[in-house]
Amino acid sequence: MMKKTLRLMMIFLLFLSFKAFSGTLNTGPWRFELKTTHSVIPFILEFSKNKNKYEASLQNGKEIIPLKDIQVNGNQISIPIQTYEMSLELELLKDGLLSGALVRHNKNPKVKTPVSGNFGISERFAEKKQKSEINLSGRWAISMLDEQEQSGTGVLLFEQKGDLIHGSILTPTGDYRYFEGYVSGNEFEAASFDGVYNYLLKGKVKDGKLSAQILSSYKTIIEGKKDETAELPDAYKQTQLDRLSFSFPDLQGKFIQLESPQFKNKPIIVQFFGSWCPNCLDEMNYLIPWYKTRKQKKIEIIALAFERSNTKEEAKKQLLKTKKKYQIPYTLLIAGSTSDDKPKDKIPGLKNFISFPTTLFLNKNHEIIKIHAGFTGPSTGVFFERWKKEFNQTVEEMVK
Repeated sequence: MMKKTLRLMMIFLLFLSFKAFSGTLNTGPWRFELKTTHSVIPFILEFSKNKNKYEASLQNGKEIIPLKDIQVNGNQISIPIQTYEMSLELELLKDGLLSGALVRHNKNPKVKTPVSGNFGISERFAEKKQKSEINLSGRWAISMLDEQEQSGTGVLLFEQKGDLIHGSILTPTGDYRYFEGYVSGNEFEAASFDGVYNYLLKGKVKDGKLSAQILSSYKTIIEGKKDETAELPDAYKQTQLDRLSFSFPDLQGKFIQLESPQFKNKPIIVQFFGSWCPNCLDEMNYLIPWYKTRKQKKIEIIALAFERSNTKEEAKKQLLKTKKKYQIPYTLLIAGSTSDDKPKDKIPGLKNFISFPTTLFLNKNHEIIKIHAGFTGPSTGVFFERWKKEFNQTVEEMVK
């Protein structure tokens, strides 16, 4: 009888232990590490609860990204990453750690990169640091060489306060968005994580020369020197197209052309766009409020979406989600559904397309007056301010 009673008590205690454990995702800061081929990339999530539902904020340097629609089922936690076809799939372990993967769903098979998290840590880089011996603030003219021996040039921007640094890397195809890190002696380390642009930037400065690596699933070697006049190649001289012609469906399946009645005698801004593309969303975050305040000038915007989903159905679903989240008020067309759909194959006469986004400016006769390849977003400071000024100057030309 006593043995039976002891067994029942043990089972009861185990049940209570499991029940208590299964619902204890701590709110507050968690430090995660993404384990890629060439690096370990740290990032911070701050969990909170709103009406018994979990939410999180992803702290990406100077950018705070809200994460919602988090699903918690026992010890299993699924966190969608914005509107991307990506999520953090995690398990709460008995030792209080989180373990799992960053999952890319638009690949077959899915791509899973290991992730682990510790509660109560709000600092990305907690390592002991030496006093800074260098000043990284300013522009650096850099050369870049990737693992396929493809070379290019760019501009590295840094802002240093004490031993803390923020910055970005600009290339002809777009910027790397937000880096955050530290300086120790003559070495530095910075990370970026937004779900798509996940990198560790690691390097040093010796005798005025910068040498570094961008590390993730691949590796890019950087060499550079400080140059406050450093610039990118002219973004208006990269991509060529004599005249734009297309017929693509909107999200309701209706085919739209430039000749459609709503565009007659109106200047048009055309954005080559992808919901998977952080630079595209940065540009769209500028275009949406701009369009709402300038609509009385009768300028239209058309976003030609080239998705990288597995199927047409998934691409449509992705764009509907993106349109709803960002409340896109202008025309959004499905130009391509998978990574096999290339702009050069869908737009007759398009030459040297190098980047998403690429933005076309058409006058009221639908003649192309400018094409801008790539985008320098809000992380690039003066380059972003310059882009906004050029954008508005071009619009004034379009409405004349």
